[in-house]
Amino acid sequence: MEEKEEEEEVPHHDYGSKQISMERVELPQLHQHPLIPFTHFVFGRCVVCTSDATDRGYIYGGYRCNELQCDYVVFHKECVKPLKEINHSFHPDHTFKLVISGLPSQYFDFLPHTCFCGENFIIGYCCSICDFKLDLRCARRSNPFFLPEIFYGHKHLLKLVCEPYVGRGWKFCKACVKSVKSDCPHYRCQECKEFVIHVDCLNCVQQAYHTSHPQHPLKSLRGLQVPDYADKNCLLCEKEFNQHRHQLHHCDVCNVSICRACMRNPPPVVVECLKTHEHQLHLVPRLLDFTCNACGTQGNRSPYFCLSCNFMIHRECIGLPRVININRHNHRISFTPRLGHGEWKCKVCRKKVDGFYGAYSCSKCPTFAIHARCATRKDIWDMVEREGTPEEEEIAPYEVIDDNTIRHFSHDHHNLQTNNDGMILSESTLCMACVFQIGSEPFYICKKQQCDFILHEKCANLPRKKRHVRDNRPFTLHTDSHFTFQCELCDQYSTGFRYESGNSVTIDVRCASISDSIEHKSHPHPLYYYYTHNNEKGCSRCKNVRGCFFRCDE
Repeated sequence: MEEKEEEEEVPHHDYGSKQISMERVELPQLHQHPLIPFTHFVFGRCVVCTSDATDRGYIYGGYRCNELQCDYVVFHKECVKPLKEINHSFHPDHTFKLVISGLPSQYFDFLPHTCFCGENFIIGYCCSICDFKLDLRCARRSNPFFLPEIFYGHKHLLKLVCEPYVGRGWKFCKACVKSVKSDCPHYRCQECKEFVIHVDCLNCVQQAYHTSHPQHPLKSLRGLQVPDYADKNCLLCEKEFNQHRHQLHHCDVCNVSICRACMRNPPPVVVECLKTHEHQLHLVPRLLDFTCNACGTQGNRSPYFCLSCNFMIHRECIGLPRVININRHNHRISFTPRLGHGEWKCKVCRKKVDGFYGAYSCSKCPTFAIHARCATRKDIWDMVEREGTPEEEEIAPYEVIDDNTIRHFSHDHHNLQTNNDGMILSESTLCMACVFQIGSEPFYICKKQQCDFILHEKCANLPRKKRHVRDNRPFTLHTDSHFTFQCELCDQYSTGFRYESGNSVTIDVRCASISDSIEHKSHPHPLYYYYTHNNEKGCSRCKNVRGCFFRCDE
């Protein structure tokens, strides 16, 4: 992999006394776009070493794609830059060498190598003597081939296997009580055959210590085994325990509970993220009420803390992006550690923004402010960090020929002229963009014979790209008027111009002109946009309970 790796330095940015460099890595075997490093927590799955789409968790430190529609593409650091040779306990007699195959498609439709666990892969390790192969996930396992007797209270030796069961029926892991697939690596008793444990459950045995609670062992509990007094939320990630589905690990001395995911993948005790703070941040794994310096909201457990300056932060607020685009504002917005004095109101939730904590603001709009949590919601932010990249220049929808003539991009084979000669149009004449009557409004018209192209002046000025509350990605104006579509805001069919986002959301130009708030003569207060799959009250007029609504905050 190192042979094809190209690294590019993006301009440095000074936060405090230290310099931050955004290193970009070109790895065409893994992904078609450059990857950027991250030093914060990302909830997702590594594209290389995690084949199961449902196997998601927190990844601290790694690489991610910073392009639109690729926010799901994340990699462990060790998967992007694996060692060229390793030794492994699964096959101790020989050395493994790194093998990399070309990437046939971004979705990994064909993976040419097969790990001993049965999973296919494009990057992994192979013993050239025995043809024994490991994918990157198995290569990171440090488990022995045999577990000693009396492990997990069992009297026989347990062996690591990946082979079919003898006889019929499902086998269930003694640690998590979930089914164990015979073609996935697991430990099995060679005498009883019924005693099996997932490899990933070795650190979730009946009693185990955890880096965030080293003073007492944690007991593995499920269902009715969990005492009534136990904290039903994970000490570290705050995930709520479901009595019927989840397993937790509990200290009955301290009333501390840790979920299975955090047992398997403990958060780092120390974090360095210069984008967030100039000093090291230390995990405080305990129940503790605090106000996060980055977002200004309350937390009740396990913050990261700076020993030098009392800075305290949620783990999910570490590494907040510095410069972003959102669908509630036309300009880029930037994170600031504090807004300062003032009466600030969030553009999204319309609640007060405390100026003494972190938030986002606009350099071009002095009164604009938005909570850090609101700005980085997935339905608000397009998930692309814009720091160090130039802002896109707006492309004009038409070229000015003279004071009365333009050439519009939707009709670039003829010029359009303004109506200065008092032309009277039929009442049935419709604007090609909004499909409304031209009426008495100013318009542009094509005066070539047998061409009936006509636009309202305001429709001729529609931007070719814009942001809208209906989707977190930018919308592009499409002008093929022979295409019939249904607007996803008003549910009406149209043949006019339309805006489409990268998520295939389509809205007509009339709905695209509506912002996140409206004034309506039927109600004395402003109405604000929100989207729901089930609105219990329904629309006050049509009673529809699903879709886009405007509602009153009062």
